[in-house]
Amino acid sequence: DIDDSKRIHTNIQSTIELNSRGNNPPVVDAAIVSHIFWPALTSIPIKNHPRIQSKLDQFSIEYAKLKNPRRLVWMKQLGTVELEVEAYEKDDDGNLVSHVKEVSCTPAHATLLAHFEDKGEWTSEELSNKTEMPEDMVRKRMGFWVNQRVVESNRSGEDIIYSLISVSDADANDQSFQHDEEDQEQAVSIGAHEEEEMKVYESYIVGMLSNLGQLPLERIHSMLKTFVAGSDHKYDKTPQQLAVFLQQLCKEEKLECSPDGLYTILKKRT
Repeated sequence: DIDDSKRIHTNIQSTIELNSRGNNPPVVDAAIVSHIFWPALTSIPIKNHPRIQSKLDQFSIEYAKLKNPRRLVWMKQLGTVELEVEAYEKDDDGNLVSHVKEVSCTPAHATLLAHFEDKGEWTSEELSNKTEMPEDMVRKRMGFWVNQRVVESNRSGEDIIYSLISVSDADANDQSFQHDEEDQEQAVSIGAHEEEEMKVYESYIVGMLSNLGQLPLERIHSMLKTFVAGSDHKYDKTPQQLAVFLQQLCKEEKLECSPDGLYTILKKRT
């Protein structure tokens, strides 16, 4: 599946580059996998910015030509976007200065920032309406751009206003770079977030074992690092933490572990 994905991707990239004659080089690097062989993923509502969606649509059109009648379904919550952004940080003399830096982020973060190319100021409610993300999710993700010193945030009653900044704004409103921790706490509690992460990991593990039969701890750990990369629930656990989680799944009678350390899905006895 992965090897086939690489061949398809190379073919599509070459076609897009040829058709654009160098004026619109391809920017989408996609991993294409069959839903038959991989665990089901919970879709998160995200409406991409039109400029981002147009690049995905371009890739989808070429895929449909190549693999008709198959079609791509984009998992919008997964992946990584590489951006160059203008940020404001203090120099050695304590002055805020502008500089361009490279940032890796999720597609959700990228689509939120893309809207600031259309206008320089948005409320969290407006961004929620544009992206179809819940407002608490918008606030959590915009906190990333505030902490990256790309935008600033200010309260207006119950709402939060986000705006691109200039050097003069940065000097006058240095405190606005400190994202309101209360908003992040309202957006998602740590406990709920960890529980959600565990559910995502569990879906991947069950999918792996359903397709591959039995796997040792080290192989499960390696595959999680590969396939959960780029999602909102990045896999950053140690093998020891994973072992504890797998043992918990065994206690819940979802998995079983053989004497030689191989994990399998527990077959229910009837």
